Amino acid sequence: MTDPTLEAAQDGLDHYPVAFLQHLIDNGQGWTQQGDLPRAIERALEDGTCVLGPIAHRDYHNNVIPARSAVEPGAKGSLPYANRLRAERGAPLLVENEDGTVAESPAG
Repeated sequence: MTDPTLEAAQDGLDHYPVAFLQHLIDNGQGWTQQGDLPRAIERALEDGTCVLGPIAHRDYHNNVIPARSAVEPGAKGSLPYANRLRAERGAPLLVENEDGTVAESPAG
């Protein structure tokens, strides 16, 4: 049996800081790349580590990546989706700032 932690380390998807990934999602730069970075972003959206950005962007293949406000609450990429998964694993919740960016809530 393969250790999933070793797989993640080997495929390079776990070495990007969360704030870095969220910044690249927010400004759209992460979607214009090829290789490990877009896969890391997709994984971060899937597991609730990050959320979609405040505005829509296009990816490397010209597909539209929707804005956070364009997906249903509770859908992948939304704040409720991410915070549900974060709460389940005991991670800090995300809060939306006035400028549309998100950050982890300060420890209460």
